[in-house]
Amino acid sequence: MKLYHFTTEENLEQILEHGCLNQSGGGVVWLTKNKELEAQEWSGGNNATIRISVSLLNISHFGKNAPPQKLVQGAKDWYTTCQPIPQKLWIDVESLRKGHWGIHKGLSYKNRKM
Repeated sequence: MKLYHFTTEENLEQILEHGCLNQSGGGVVWLTKNKELEAQEWSGGNNATIRISVSLLNISHFGKNAPPQKLVQGAKDWYTTCQPIPQKLWIDVESLRKGHWGIHKGLSYKNRKM
């Protein structure tokens, strides 16, 4: 399943240093099926300029392990995992520039050998 993680450029530096997406707010890594930035408006997280796409087989759906107060309209496409997501599962790292998504500083993993 292809999912997306949105973050800021400042957070990306730390993510790259660790080599994985780590737990954030609520002790989980937040991912969505929706690749559009507007997907995260429900959470107030609309300042992201970085989108990391990942390929995962096992993921728990947001609604199955989130407390009831977190189940808000617009969150239906969200998923969480308690496990870090290593770079070997990343597809692309993109940045938002002038309203368009493009590969961020050569961080594309589509053609690497597994």
